[in-house]
Amino acid sequence: MLNQPTTPEKTELIRLHAATCFSMTQFINGHHCPKLAHLIVHQLSHLVAHPDLEQVSASREMYLQLLEHWQKVTDFLLAQQNVREFPSSKYH
Repeated sequence: MLNQPTTPEKTELIRLHAATCFSMTQFINGHHCPKLAHLIVHQLSHLVAHPDLEQVSASREMYLQLLEHWQKVTDFLLAQQNVREFPSSKYH
C-alpha cells in the first residue's frame, strides 16, 4: 500500500468527518438535543464546503444529503421545543 503524505487540509477533513460521525452517534444514542442537531448541521456545512471534496463529487453529494436531513431534524426539534415552551391557550 502506498503511503501518501497527509496535508493539513486532508487532516482537517478527516478530523471534521470523525467529529461529525461522533456527534451523530451521540444523537442516535439518545441525546436528542436541538443544540447537538445544530452542531451536526454546522459540521456538515463545513464538510460540504471543504476544498478537498471538490474532486470527490460522490462524497460531496452524500454530505449534502446528510446536511438536508439534519436541517430537517433540527427544525423539527426546535419546533417541538417551541411548542413545549409556549403552549397555545384555548379560549372558549
